[in-house]
Amino acid sequence: MSASDSPSNPRPITEARLLAMVNASGDSFWETDAQRRFVHLSDNMCRMMGYPREELHGRVVIEFMTPEYRAEIMRMAAARGAGDNPLVHTNPIRHEGEFFRKDGSRLWVETVSVPVFDDDGTHIGYFGITRDTTERKRAEEAQREANHQLEAQLERINELHAQLRERAIRDDLTGVHSRRHFLEVGERELAHARHHGGVLSLVMMDLDHFKAINDAHGHPVGDVALRAVGSMLRATTHAEDLACRLGGEEFAVLLLGTDHEAALKRAETWRTTLANTSVLAEGIALRLTASFGVATFPSQAGSLSELLKLADHRMYRAKATGRDRVAGEAADR
Repeated sequence: MSASDSPSNPRPITEARLLAMVNASGDSFWETDAQRRFVHLSDNMCRMMGYPREELHGRVVIEFMTPEYRAEIMRMAAARGAGDNPLVHTNPIRHEGEFFRKDGSRLWVETVSVPVFDDDGTHIGYFGITRDTTERKRAEEAQREANHQLEAQLERINELHAQLRERAIRDDLTGVHSRRHFLEVGERELAHARHHGGVLSLVMMDLDHFKAINDAHGHPVGDVALRAVGSMLRATTHAEDLACRLGGEEFAVLLLGTDHEAALKRAETWRTTLANTSVLAEGIALRLTASFGVATFPSQAGSLSELLKLADHRMYRAKATGRDRVAGEAADR
């Protein structure tokens, strides 16, 4: 080390030495004049942009920006509140966007820039450090896409689970709920009504002369009749109702928050709707009727099993007294 290079007498940092240190760093440095025209560029900046230095020198930096990046820069300038006046904001500004390289490809960059002033305080340009973040952006985009695909897969799995559960609690032939699901939900709803002092009613229905339909026309025609009943119930029950096929040609609907009088009216509506519907099956026009029994908790039964037993008893009373009718509390008097 020469005397001029000793720690007590360090060499001054010349422009050439500073440029060498800048070029040796991993980042890309640049400086523009007040009109944002390049006046100094590090070797890394030239390599990153894909241009020789002489093709960048004197050109305005924003001409290399994508429209989206340029709009972001203009938005930031407007947000400072004083146009291009750098004295309004002398702290470093961080921003990111895409540059166009000479070959037309896009390059994601992150930049930190500050305004530059001379000794008299006159604004003479900008100094910035720009870093290539393309790989990071690609990794982030890949991660976002992977997350999106995962979310889509999870959503699909949830949909499949919901479909499987719906199939598990539905009667395959009629589309109303299964007996097992009806009993599970019925016990829960009755316990809730008991705890909160609520009321609910049960309507049971059984197709009239269904065995004669199967014997005369075959089970496929009988299945069409059962599907027609299921369709009617699905179309006419409310969201809070629970309709099910108990088995064979027997159906039930649990009516939450419904007293006996209102349940009788609902059952009568189903009776007339079914009686006025013609079902076409294999060229045969079927006229269907059903007998209904209605029971209500807690005034007439204290448990789900008692409710089912009483509604079933009344339903068969309706059959015994002529079919195609609704039987409720009055029938037991």
